[in-house]
Amino acid sequence: MRRSDRFGAAIQAFFMAVLLLPAGVAADAAEDQLIVFVQPGSSRVDESFRGSMLPEIRRMAQGMNVDVSVVDADRRAPEEVAITPLMVFQNHRGRSIYQGRYTNLDRIRNFIRTSRYVPQESAALVLEDILVWQNGRARIWAPVKIARVTGTPPSGYDHDAFTRAAREAMSAGFTRFGREASVALGRADRGFYMDLYPWRADDGTLFLSLALYSQFHCKTPVFELKKQPLTGPWEDRKRLFQEAAQILEAAVLRQIADERSGDGFDPVGQAVRTAAWEDVGFPLPEAPEKKSAAQAAGPLPQQWRLAAPGPEAPPVIQFHFKAPLDHYRGEVNGYEGAFQLRDDRRLDGAEGWVTADPRSVTMGDGSLDSVLMGTIFLDAAHHPEASFTVTEMKGDGAPISYGRMSLAEVKGTFTLKGRKLPIHMTMAVEPVLDVHQQPMLLMQGMFDIDLGRFDIEGADGPAPANRTLIFDLFLPFRASAKSDWSGAGDGSG
Repeated sequence: MRRSDRFGAAIQAFFMAVLLLPAGVAADAAEDQLIVFVQPGSSRVDESFRGSMLPEIRRMAQGMNVDVSVVDADRRAPEEVAITPLMVFQNHRGRSIYQGRYTNLDRIRNFIRTSRYVPQESAALVLEDILVWQNGRARIWAPVKIARVTGTPPSGYDHDAFTRAAREAMSAGFTRFGREASVALGRADRGFYMDLYPWRADDGTLFLSLALYSQFHCKTPVFELKKQPLTGPWEDRKRLFQEAAQILEAAVLRQIADERSGDGFDPVGQAVRTAAWEDVGFPLPEAPEKKSAAQAAGPLPQQWRLAAPGPEAPPVIQFHFKAPLDHYRGEVNGYEGAFQLRDDRRLDGAEGWVTADPRSVTMGDGSLDSVLMGTIFLDAAHHPEASFTVTEMKGDGAPISYGRMSLAEVKGTFTLKGRKLPIHMTMAVEPVLDVHQQPMLLMQGMFDIDLGRFDIEGADGPAPANRTLIFDLFLPFRASAKSDWSGAGDGSG
């Protein structure tokens, strides 16, 4: 893989902005805040959320040492707050807006865990030639996919001409959606995918099946019209597509008002005053002071093994798409690794490897995780191991030492689905002592890959963000006996 130049200028700032935490040491998480915007009494969605889900979210956040504040958005709210309920996580590193179903506690937990150390970037989702409904502050967007006519297409069938005519007919059927040449969407805007499947019989009868998908689950439709599709003569196809638009728009309306699915919401009105985050009482917290490192007696160990992180430490391996698609994020829970320093404790010439089990990947949603492990993505059943092996490491020339963060240029081989790619990244390395005064070696870095190089389907959205997957590594190593060192993993998975 080519070196990611866009990380080059910011890499040192990134390392200094993230507080490295030893495994077993709890984070000072009092500054971690989950802000929940609501509009009491606005709808059944609000009533159901505050009555059933909000208490569960509070309990979950409390277990993660996160403060929860509930804010009424019916009079003033920050510009980013376009709908309610809306959850926003913030700490001194930045601010992230939850994009997912509020009924999925695992997804919310995953959002908090991954946002704590890698906040969202500020980037709009720009879509072109798209249906948009301005509903208060919120914009509801809807891509339309019209499949090719199957069955018995008419003589001289031209799919492009057919699609243009069908879209024009649908535009006449919508009462809320209008087509926009380009729109820049925020993280509180919401989307639904409209799919239409035309089938033509030998006698010229057109059957039109419909499906509507939430942006939060592209595999299971929230509405279907398949068993009793729209039916009419081929010559009457414009009327059928106009009727299809009315049906799909009505399905969007029902989904927005549904208090059970997690897709429901209430738009924040245009009359609501825009306020700065500071004005509603939520400036970004100040960064905590980093405690000076304790000095260990004796030499720094040479052999290290990857350890499990502490309860408030970052996920060891987490991943996300490039902004503005970085709400697609998750972590890897199954991994092993080792690292070996030279006798002089310099980073030059150090060796190391990390393996990961694709079957342990999670995005906080079991059904999505199952799809992710399937054959069109990770194919985890046939490739149960991914790996990164260091082939060359170059430090600053000085031995690493307690209380000092060192930067190293690392070259290595990344293996996924049996394919190998060269990786080049900068890593931060720091020896520390845990609460039991035992030595640890913390290593942190990030790199990206192009999923197309692995024949993996990207996310829905603009290129190249939809195929650029970024890995954030927070690797806590513990000292290991020399006899435990087994060299680099072969990365054969």
